[in-house]
Amino acid sequence: MTFAPRFVGVVLLILVVRTLGVAQAENVPVGHPVYDFLKRMEVKGAIDRYHDAVLPLSRKNVAGFLERLNHNDDLTAVEQASLNNFMSEFQFDVEGSISRNVLSLIESTEPTLGDALLQTFSNREKYMYAYADTNLSFFVNALLNVDMRRISGDALGKEHTEYFQFGGRIRGTVYGKLGYYLQGTNAQFWGSRELLQRDKVIGQLHTIQDRSSQNFDMSEGYVRYDGGFISAEVGTERLVWGIGYDQSIVISDNIRPFPFIRMDAEYKSLKYTFVHGWLLGNQGVVLFSLPSDSSTTFAEPTIADKYIVGHRLEFSFPGLFDIGGQEVVIYSNRSVDLAYLTPLIVLESAQRARGERDNNFWIFDFQTHFLRGMELSGSLLMDDIHFSEFFSNKWYNRNAYQFGLYVTDPLFFPNVDLAIQWTRVEPYVFAHDRSRDNSYSSLGRMIGPQIGPNADSWFFRSTYVPRWNLKLSLSVTLTRHGENIVDATGKLVRNVGGDFLQPHRPADPQERIFLDGILVKTRRVEFLATYEIRNQMWLDGWYLNESIRNTSLNTTEKNQTVGGRVRLEF
Repeated sequence: MTFAPRFVGVVLLILVVRTLGVAQAENVPVGHPVYDFLKRMEVKGAIDRYHDAVLPLSRKNVAGFLERLNHNDDLTAVEQASLNNFMSEFQFDVEGSISRNVLSLIESTEPTLGDALLQTFSNREKYMYAYADTNLSFFVNALLNVDMRRISGDALGKEHTEYFQFGGRIRGTVYGKLGYYLQGTNAQFWGSRELLQRDKVIGQLHTIQDRSSQNFDMSEGYVRYDGGFISAEVGTERLVWGIGYDQSIVISDNIRPFPFIRMDAEYKSLKYTFVHGWLLGNQGVVLFSLPSDSSTTFAEPTIADKYIVGHRLEFSFPGLFDIGGQEVVIYSNRSVDLAYLTPLIVLESAQRARGERDNNFWIFDFQTHFLRGMELSGSLLMDDIHFSEFFSNKWYNRNAYQFGLYVTDPLFFPNVDLAIQWTRVEPYVFAHDRSRDNSYSSLGRMIGPQIGPNADSWFFRSTYVPRWNLKLSLSVTLTRHGENIVDATGKLVRNVGGDFLQPHRPADPQERIFLDGILVKTRRVEFLATYEIRNQMWLDGWYLNESIRNTSLNTTEKNQTVGGRVRLEF
């Protein structure tokens, strides 16, 4: 072993172990209910500097907000009960101990295995195995879901599907700095595959498209170093980016989780985030035969290499507002570009220096905090910047807008939240005319708002939490989309900028008309209910009513979906 590698190894070891502590360096997964709770607390003015434009956040960060709220005397009874529940879940992150209110089935402190199994129905925090000391934490959970759903309507007729999903999660932190996380599940399903493909998450999976199998699997994993002021992560997990209450305008949950490297720097009111991710381009097929047997032709699936890189700088002014600015670039059909791996660089200039082959975006946003109980938010995405013609209807003036309102306890109804959001995406936004794979998509799915270009939408959601373990939500989404006109064979007849995979062509009109083409109006009404029967045992139910009206053909498709699920973690 040479001196240089030995020296580097010693330096890294010192950096890791020099600050021992109990802080957890893993993240809180996107979709965890604590994010809704913290958003409500931020809008009410109970916490500030809650940087939630890029999720997930670390467990240490979330625990810090919970600990601050634990000294707040202005919470309602339901909010206090919810806080107590989260404080129990994040007990180790706050207190650094698992000696209280934690059940580990393996090496349980209960007298017998039967007593330990009975405790799985208690309100203690439950793990298959839990261990923690000053150097290491190690938590293992078993996961189990049983899901049933039914659909009736014009899309599939009357169909049903059920699935049984099982798996596990391993997470922990070494020396208070290096966090690790691994989760994997597999599901066996019966009934309609097409019904599962309509699910926003399950429909993204590769295995659900394979008609030779009756199962689907999911997996996420990463390692994350938390150095306090600066953190870094490499791995694959769900990442969302944007301040919207429905579809995020930068990175939404429309695409499957992708591998990425991430760096965050946060100090008081300032936060900087850098992400470089590995996406999937367009899928094709190459036909070939082997020299030893030219009579047989094989089909090789091909997917282009594709990447997303972005950085965000955010300033928080407590009691007033937060403002953020970010750049995002999509590039493809080459290896990873070192210019885009540089965390501190102007991406617009970098992509010009690299031949101006790539798809660049600027996004600016704000959230207000000067009115307690009310938040105003807005985002502006610029696909191409032409300030002199910003308000013109030229096709290359491609922008997207998003404005929202979030109100807590409207008209003095306690434990109620109301969110309203308007999104508008101009024609041709997210497409790219200098590369076949640089559209703002991954494997044919929009990275940003699901409505796509040449569309707008209104989103309304009301959430009521009558008890800490019961959450009711009603949402209504109204969408208008101007689709491109194609013939019966799928050949493009008229391009109005309604497809993120179809760029503007030289022969297309220079003037854009919003909602031109085939106007399709969609209405979605969805009711969700989640009840936590006992700690880490949930019962979910939902009802979805959809209406899709093609105004050009004067046809309407209507569908109703109802479902229920039991989720267990132990």
